Amino acid sequence: MATFPENLIANFQSLTLNQRIGVVVVLALAIATIPLLMLMGKEPELVVLFSQLDSDDTRSIIQELGKQGVSYELGEGGNTIKVPAERVHELRLQLASVGLPESAGVGFEIFDRTGLGVTPFTQQMNYRRALQGELARTISQISQVDRVRVHLVIPEKRLFASEKKPAQAAVVLTLKRGHPLGGTQVQGIVHLVASSVEGLEPGQVTVVDNHGQVLSQNSADEDAQLTATQIETQRRVERDMEQRVQSMLDQVLGRDKSVVRVTAPLDFRQVEITEESFDPNSQVVRSENRSQEKIIEQGSKAGVPGVRSNVPNDLTATSGSGPKEAKRKNETLNYEVNRKVSKIVEPTGAIQRLSVAVLVDGTYEMAGGAEGKSEAAAGEKQYVPRPEQEIQNLVQIVKKAVGFSEQRGDQIEIINVPFETPALQEGEEGMTAGVQSFLSTWGGFLKPVLFFFLGVMVLWFVIRPMALNLSKPSAEAMLLPQAGLPATVTEYEAQIQETPQDQAMKLAADNPASAAHVIRSWIKEEQEQKA
Repeated sequence: MATFPENLIANFQSLTLNQRIGVVVVLALAIATIPLLMLMGKEPELVVLFSQLDSDDTRSIIQELGKQGVSYELGEGGNTIKVPAERVHELRLQLASVGLPESAGVGFEIFDRTGLGVTPFTQQMNYRRALQGELARTISQISQVDRVRVHLVIPEKRLFASEKKPAQAAVVLTLKRGHPLGGTQVQGIVHLVASSVEGLEPGQVTVVDNHGQVLSQNSADEDAQLTATQIETQRRVERDMEQRVQSMLDQVLGRDKSVVRVTAPLDFRQVEITEESFDPNSQVVRSENRSQEKIIEQGSKAGVPGVRSNVPNDLTATSGSGPKEAKRKNETLNYEVNRKVSKIVEPTGAIQRLSVAVLVDGTYEMAGGAEGKSEAAAGEKQYVPRPEQEIQNLVQIVKKAVGFSEQRGDQIEIINVPFETPALQEGEEGMTAGVQSFLSTWGGFLKPVLFFFLGVMVLWFVIRPMALNLSKPSAEAMLLPQAGLPATVTEYEAQIQETPQDQAMKLAADNPASAAHVIRSWIKEEQEQKA
């Protein structure tokens, strides 16, 4: 190790100019490759922080990221900003705290910066801007929405109700590619805006996408909207039945061995029946009124009314009459015929008729080596239809799963046919899913490890051999005789060449056993010659 630097310098000086330049260039490239690979391995994964930004928002966000010392990358002409994946959520919260980006509109924080001398008109416009911004922020939380703008038309209050004008709103959505909005989601946006603005009806809200297509339904399209809802409900019922039957058949027959299709038309009529019936054989007393009067008067003697009948010693006038009797009876009865009133409201969405079609694949067996068949045909799989009893059992299972009813006229058909698409090899799908799961979980860690091994290979196979070659000690210089150089090469070889006796002595000293064997063989040959 002590002579390593000296050997390295001596070997480098012994090279020609072109060799020195080549060694320096190769070493420089090898040394530059190592940090490059390390940087590539340590390069953080960049994800989108914000996309489709305005130029003002982009400039403000870049300035804020520069203050925090965060590395970023611009894309799509400066409309997209990418940052390291581990800091994306933290940066979004920090930028939101300072009101960035402002493309979604300013919210109610605009009233935090109020000043003196603000006119009522300015306050009203600020309130409208704040309401529009808050609604845009709320709608942008929907996963399919990329950007949103809200425009509100809030009329001034009038003294007379006849002069009052309704409020209106328009929502412009920029959807993410491949993520359309459903009808229920659009209606949810409409009701959200209508519920957030005073005096705004859902029919006065218009939702438009970035392609100019109207997504909302107004009051004139209620019938069409109802029809679309009914179709969606019917499809949902059919898919639910298909999934129930398909999952059950997959457990029995295996995956990709059956296909299920269900048609279930629903009855969306709103029926309300009111029945009123009378029973003449059943009568009841509705009202009853009875009155009875009886007068009985007996005959009696009495004077003539007046003064003379009361004067003494005067003749009394007498009169007489016979007995009197009066009776009166009044009775009124009102009868009511038995009456029954029934109000029946039938539920909507009842299944009118159910039709289920099921295709079932058969089984496959290896074809035997029968006579007349080639070896290739003997190794192929042969389709074998399923037994009729098994098909009938499947029919009964499907009937129970979908709620079969003969009164409705339901139909279920199961056909056993060979499938053209071959089934996946056993374990192939599982292996593919396992590889995808492994890459999604550990893919981020494999990249720096791979580049680390590449750097080690450069060190081991490039730099190490070059260092070893340069560090080898140079051959020792041979001392020439002091008497001077020989005249010819032959003379020089004669001077440095050893004699045969010296070579024999050296060989015997290095390998005594071989030398002893050679000497014994010589002695034996000499004795045989003498004999």
